[in-house]
Amino acid sequence: MSLILKLRSENWLLLGGYDTQFHKDDPLRTQSIKGLWRYWLRVYIAGALYEAGKLKCKKECTSEIEYICEKTGNILGSLNSASKFRIIVNKVSFSEKGHKDICSAQRIKLLSLGGRWKVSYGENLYAEIRIEESPHVKRIDENERKLALGSLLTALSLNGIGKGGRRGLGTFSIEVDGFEGKFLKDKKINYNMLKELINGTLDSARSYLNLEVERVSEIPPLDCISRVKIDLSDIGESISLFDKREVPVFTIIKVEPKTEKRIEDMVIELQDFFYRPGRLRRMGFKTTSADKSQDIITRRRLAWFLGLPREQRGTGYISNVNRRASPIHLAVHEENALFTLFLSSNWPTEIRWKGLYEKEQRGEKPLNVDGNRVKEAYLCLISSLENYLKKMNYKYEVIYP
Repeated sequence: MSLILKLRSENWLLLGGYDTQFHKDDPLRTQSIKGLWRYWLRVYIAGALYEAGKLKCKKECTSEIEYICEKTGNILGSLNSASKFRIIVNKVSFSEKGHKDICSAQRIKLLSLGGRWKVSYGENLYAEIRIEESPHVKRIDENERKLALGSLLTALSLNGIGKGGRRGLGTFSIEVDGFEGKFLKDKKINYNMLKELINGTLDSARSYLNLEVERVSEIPPLDCISRVKIDLSDIGESISLFDKREVPVFTIIKVEPKTEKRIEDMVIELQDFFYRPGRLRRMGFKTTSADKSQDIITRRRLAWFLGLPREQRGTGYISNVNRRASPIHLAVHEENALFTLFLSSNWPTEIRWKGLYEKEQRGEKPLNVDGNRVKEAYLCLISSLENYLKKMNYKYEVIYP
């Protein structure tokens, strides 16, 4: 078994090494690909468990997480077993750039805040990589193979590689040799047909785990890929993309500019949705007073749904968890962009918000994050994203489920 992928970078690729710089001798770091691959394999396995009614935990999900990690490790390696697949880079070419051309992107501003590191990146990177069975593997089940390779192709479609990979940076066009499916057009992934890739991979995950589909009606406790839709009609939020009686727990929204735009401009515009100053400025709201802002995300203190950072400086959204990545991903390709949204209850139950200019205790606001609060935030973010895309002159449609 051998899968050949021909990758061409579509926008800024930040694959820094130990010193955060782009290295000519290691321009495409396979560790970055493997880490991304592992994440998407986990959410597929979690999705198969959820649809089978096996993912019902309410709190820590310790046993379920251990099981998901075990099954992921059986394919891609763990402390107890070697990976059944290896990545071999056959060919790489690129041109090197400095840093001044990309500093207008919000994610780059955050990464280089305070001069912590000088941004360097690769441009026009082309790579041919081969995915093959590891030498120690005697046999791989067909469902196991389809699950592994399908999750890798999903990862490269819905995320970029390297720094900012969840925020539109580091995306690739992908030519595939050694894998069949209706989602391929002239051997390239057709993003309009991602539903075929995802459903096929999810079916393989269910067969790999020997599970049957059952009816579930609660949101999953972990981010997962699933076809399940949940009734959220009791949540008082207006939304036009879905009937609130059938809101998916996993959604992909395809976005296209109504007029021609450079991919670099698309990255900057769509990234700004995730950051309050950029979002308010582009929507025409004031940024000086959060309480008086007409931006519903800010006014209702729902921006925690865009992710909780690793480090806190005593302001913003503060919780007792070290990190909660945003359940909204962005991949910006040359012809269109893809927003991926997960709905789950995997959030800290208590989050505190504190403004920058508040005194020690005054103005600190506790936020109780229960299931209804998560559902409210999910619908609110989707509604706000719709309004933002209209304002920025993009057309959009749900392509999954």
